[in-house]
Amino acid sequence: MMNDVGQEFRYKDFGDRVRQWRQAVQPPMTQRELADKIDVTSGFLAHVETGRTLPGVRTLVAIARALGVPLHDVLRAAGYLPPALEQKDDLLLEPELRIFFADDWLNLTEDERELLRDFVRMLKTRLRRRQSRLPEAGGYRLDCE
Repeated sequence: MMNDVGQEFRYKDFGDRVRQWRQAVQPPMTQRELADKIDVTSGFLAHVETGRTLPGVRTLVAIARALGVPLHDVLRAAGYLPPALEQKDDLLLEPELRIFFADDWLNLTEDERELLRDFVRMLKTRLRRRQSRLPEAGGYRLDCE
């Protein structure tokens, strides 16, 4: 149910991006070809491209793989990640994560680093949303989602 105007625009923008990515593949891929590759119906993909629905994360991963688009670009376009920040020097500021990645960080590609940064941002955003929805539980859900 799209009761939020911002959500409607996000879905439409994402659908437009999927169509652009699909048509940029050489040779351009049809909706049916992409739908077969990502294991959804062509009707569902049409709904995505027209902004009527937003696929789940598994389908977003499949879209990224099928179209050769970096996963963080697909997740960002779908609204799961915040817009890219200009400063890319060292956004991994949490001490625990710095320790965790101290040995491996230098061996990662820039795409892998950006994906990890985006993942951390997504987790922080989800935690903030969860905390704002559940103040009576101290901000943390006790049940499994």
